[in-house]
Amino acid sequence: MITSKINKVGYIHKVLGYIIALFVFGNSLIAQKNISNAIVNQNGIKDNSTFIEVQKAANDYWESQNVKNGFINENGIETKVPGWKLYKRWEYYWEQRVNSVTGDFPQTNSVIEFEKYRKSQRSLKKGNTYNESWVNLGTNLSAGGYSGLGRINCMAFHPIDASTFWVGSPSGGIWKTTNGGTNWTILNNDQSVLGVSGIAVTSDYATSNTLYIATGDRDGGSMWSLGGGQNADNVSVGVLKSTDGGATWNATGLSYAKNLDKKVFSLLIHPSNNSILLASTSDGIYKTTNGGSSWTLKATSFPAWRIAFKPGDPNTIYGTETYSGNQWFQSSTDAGETWTDYTFGSGTGASRTELAVSPADPNVVYLLTCNTSGGVNGVYKSTNSGTSFSRVDDGTKSMFGYYSDGSGTNTGQGTYDLTIACSPSDVNTIYIGGVNTWKSTDGGTTWTINNMWTSSPTYNKSSAPVAHADKHALAFQNATTLFEGNDGGIYKTTNGGTNWTDLTNGLVISQIYRLGVSQTDANVILTGLQDNGSKKYRGSLNTWSDVTGGDGMECIVDFNNATSYMYATYVQGTIYRNINGFSTTATTTISANIPGGQPVGAWV
Repeated sequence: MITSKINKVGYIHKVLGYIIALFVFGNSLIAQKNISNAIVNQNGIKDNSTFIEVQKAANDYWESQNVKNGFINENGIETKVPGWKLYKRWEYYWEQRVNSVTGDFPQTNSVIEFEKYRKSQRSLKKGNTYNESWVNLGTNLSAGGYSGLGRINCMAFHPIDASTFWVGSPSGGIWKTTNGGTNWTILNNDQSVLGVSGIAVTSDYATSNTLYIATGDRDGGSMWSLGGGQNADNVSVGVLKSTDGGATWNATGLSYAKNLDKKVFSLLIHPSNNSILLASTSDGIYKTTNGGSSWTLKATSFPAWRIAFKPGDPNTIYGTETYSGNQWFQSSTDAGETWTDYTFGSGTGASRTELAVSPADPNVVYLLTCNTSGGVNGVYKSTNSGTSFSRVDDGTKSMFGYYSDGSGTNTGQGTYDLTIACSPSDVNTIYIGGVNTWKSTDGGTTWTINNMWTSSPTYNKSSAPVAHADKHALAFQNATTLFEGNDGGIYKTTNGGTNWTDLTNGLVISQIYRLGVSQTDANVILTGLQDNGSKKYRGSLNTWSDVTGGDGMECIVDFNNATSYMYATYVQGTIYRNINGFSTTATTTISANIPGGQPVGAWV
């Protein structure tokens, strides 16, 4: 597969600034623009620089920060470096797609080339008939927690039936359950873009069966924010509409060609007029008053990230921006026709801003921002409908990091996973999500860990309940039921986070790096998944099982004996061997046996 040429200086700044400067850590915080400019200038990066030149500049930067295999030594403790993993994904993706000699980026993509070829042919015919029959095997089963199945970007709820709701994934489509998450049904399996970043359900859905989706992947783990391709799956083609409950989908007036690399970040439907919707996009905020037939761009100051109606007053709408490095907030008091921009906090240092409101107090607005290294910039609160804000968190915890006590440098993955929700019955109860989920019951001043990415006492020092890492969505269905979408799937709590229930099984949403098939038993398969480990399939049982965690990469089954030796890998050449087909945990890290120490391998 080849993808669109990237030869603009702004993109080079994005790789060396957004991927690196956004994640510069701890004691060397500098403005994003200054860092990216410095790296670009020092390395002579230009608008036509090659992959090789960009790669060298980036890797020299990591080396200058003493980053080794994604970790840095902080006071004798090996600590993960946010952003390194995203960069390595970018590097891995492009290294196999650029000109291997010159490093030049490709000038087209596979979708464009296929469509050109198809138009040049009167028909495409098979030479033979093989009676092919394909069955979806998954992955669709996991123990959850550290393992998981795949990322959830968003969720939406039926207006009157609590057992029916929808979730959207970056690569696996929109799914619906009618029994509270016990079973799931895919709704957009035949669309050219499967990614879903927003879902809007009409208040009269019970009779109209009408819903909308924002297509594409807003959070970038599928490569678009890293300049990568996969353009047929992850960039937006706009907003789609269904009037038959998702059985069929039609384009609305907000439609994009895939090669434009547009994004629709969120979708909002008027609480009492189902013909009015707003969409926050990479162009700004669009509005429709006729059910999506036509849209008008209303706010253009900056790419809009999150939008929300003021509870009880749909004429007042709030919006936030994304990735500029400044702290911008915008609001409208005429139902989205005109918008006013404000700064909050110090005006700089924020990279992405999420917002939350609550009917418990319609005048309160919460903003959650990350800093340019992905850590906490602040939790801000307004008590006058967004006219002014003050920072309310005490600033003592690294809440976007890996530790349950908030220790470590104030870094994280806030540009990739960041979300906030406020209880509809108690305006002082707030949840925020980064790598982990935190909770405040005093309006954001103090925070306690609510769930953790691992049960390991090294990180989970308070025995908090385990849910998968990297939180992308938090949404209340009612006063007591909170849903969370993360890199592993969809979770629910009904008791304030004391317990979390994984509802993901049945969803086929994994992003698979590699597939290993037995040569002696067609019923034995291994897969390596992005951030959800490696999994084993036993066809005779029609089940999947978790065999490793983290990122699952290359995986193989012994060519002579499918029940004994199997191999799975982690990033950069960590190789695991199991001697009984991963039936038990008899696993050895054989890459540690390499004389002289394990060398650093490729990302996959």
